[in-house]
Amino acid sequence: MCGIVGLHLKTPRLHDRLGELLSTMLEAMTTRGPDSAGIAVFDDTARPTMRLFKDVGSPREICERYGVPRLSGHQGVGHTRMATESAVSTEHSHPFAPSDDLALVHNGTFSNYATVRRALLREGVEFATDNDSEVAARYIAQQRAGGADLDEALRMVLKTFDGFYTLVVVTEEQFAVVRDSFACKPMVIAETEDYAAVGSEYHALAGLPGIADAEVYEPGPEEVYTWSR
Repeated sequence: MCGIVGLHLKTPRLHDRLGELLSTMLEAMTTRGPDSAGIAVFDDTARPTMRLFKDVGSPREICERYGVPRLSGHQGVGHTRMATESAVSTEHSHPFAPSDDLALVHNGTFSNYATVRRALLREGVEFATDNDSEVAARYIAQQRAGGADLDEALRMVLKTFDGFYTLVVVTEEQFAVVRDSFACKPMVIAETEDYAAVGSEYHALAGLPGIADAEVYEPGPEEVYTWSR
């Protein structure tokens, strides 16, 4: 069990609060992942740059250690980890960023990740860990390098990966959510004119501005939800 959150801001007036809002959302997921935590944020420049912070410890500790509440930007993702299949370490923590313009957070497990990993290794893809989430991140990066946009890459994930999973993936321009065909790993989306926010549990979203007027819904199985800058 892990906790994932994400926030895509549609209005520049909230950009200065991105780090603050994401930190609060992530801290609400502490009970879902006490081993490690991390956040990736894209700034709001003409060519957005990603800043990524992850480490062993609680969400509050990580956010305070790296000054996350003071960060500004237009979108980001966060993750709290309960390790189930690999070591508790900074390297195995989320988000996974196989390139400087893509970050992935994952709740669940891939049952065939070793097969996909071997196929990627044969194609020259290098790995830093034995974590199944890294395999998905590098697979998506490879699809995008081949010309796919994020929506297309995630549809290929649905065709290629077996297991129970929810993913939130961000690039410099796109923000996306996808769940497997069983959709048993929880996810809630809240959308307003100002933002699209996601969380493993609703209470991660409860403190967002304007949440009382948000459209709140559960993403369906095998559906890719995307937002663009």
